[in-house]
Amino acid sequence: MQNVQNVQPDNMDSMPLRQSSHSMGTIVIRFVGLLTLAVVAMTLIWSR
Repeated sequence: MQNVQNVQPDNMDSMPLRQSSHSMGTIVIRFVGLLTLAVVAMTLIWSR
């Protein structure tokens, strides 16, 4: 019983892992882009 329960979560995790990693990459890229935009906006405001 325990072996069957242990195998199921591994399969469930391995399948979405690739999709989550791809989505995580896009999320990180968006986060970095927004962060750089915020930093540029702050520097422009501070320079004035």
